[in-house]
Amino acid sequence: MKRMYWIGDMQGNSGPAIVNKSYFNYLKDDFVFCKKNGKLYRIFHFFLHLLFMKTILVSGFSALNYYFIIIAKFFHKRTIYLMHGYMTLEMKYQATFNKKMMLIEKKLLFSVDKIICVSGFFCKYMKEELPAISNKFTFVNNGIERFCCENDIDSYSHDFVIISTGGGVKQKNNLKVCEAISMLHDKNIKYIVIGNEGIDGSKIKQFVFVTFFDNLPHSDVLKQMQRSNLYIQNSYFETFGLSILEAVQCGCDVLISRNIGVKDVLNDLKQEDFINDNNNAFEIAEKIKNKINTYKKHQAKKYSVNDKYLWYNSSKELLKKCGE
Repeated sequence: MKRMYWIGDMQGNSGPAIVNKSYFNYLKDDFVFCKKNGKLYRIFHFFLHLLFMKTILVSGFSALNYYFIIIAKFFHKRTIYLMHGYMTLEMKYQATFNKKMMLIEKKLLFSVDKIICVSGFFCKYMKEELPAISNKFTFVNNGIERFCCENDIDSYSHDFVIISTGGGVKQKNNLKVCEAISMLHDKNIKYIVIGNEGIDGSKIKQFVFVTFFDNLPHSDVLKQMQRSNLYIQNSYFETFGLSILEAVQCGCDVLISRNIGVKDVLNDLKQEDFINDNNNAFEIAEKIKNKINTYKKHQAKKYSVNDKYLWYNSSKELLKKCGE
């Protein structure tokens, strides 16, 4: 009989939802999952199974998920939080502060029995951020699902296609990439930006070389990656960065900031693959130029991921952490 219950978005295309669906493929025999997102249905499903569960795992933050934790604690259930992001930090970049949600997030972190971060980099940050509960933090790196994906770049095209996810969200800092591209004055550069409009979306759309997609199904995001030469992640802070691994599998070269958890998972990263200063458009422009020159010489970088980071192995590690 299953004695663990998984709470999380199983329908959307956000990072946490993709992670939840990936874990489901390997943990459906160990956890009871609620696969619908309707609030009333989720509440009913939770109470229907609560008394039979030993452990409640919450994947992703919301006020409702916090209340699920409080109810589970009342019934003396073991509680685990799979932590994908830190709202308090993200709001600093957005320059908007929802004090109520920040307080709920803090209460959740102090309430649960264990917190599993999605990367070692993120875990280290949280231990330093909240030393009073540092003993609660551990981590399991998000996994990757190997898939057959051939690069679909038009060999007859003179365009060099750059792609980024995160839209106009300030934390992703894609606007600075636009400024860097504009410095190169290269009409053959095209820039695809995918994600929510956020604070910077309207400014990003004004650049003539930009194609902006507000929302795309995950399968279509992968198709856009297949048609791209370079993936850029210029985030100020990224707890993991699953899109980077997907871009690599689609044949993209990568240029990423140093504050990203996935750097511990991806092999073969060199100095030229990192952005040292997220706000230095001159540095970003120079590194894009170097990537273009490398591509023209038919020497585009290829990266690899260790098999221990496949979803199958991450699932085994997560199950182990939940059983400790």
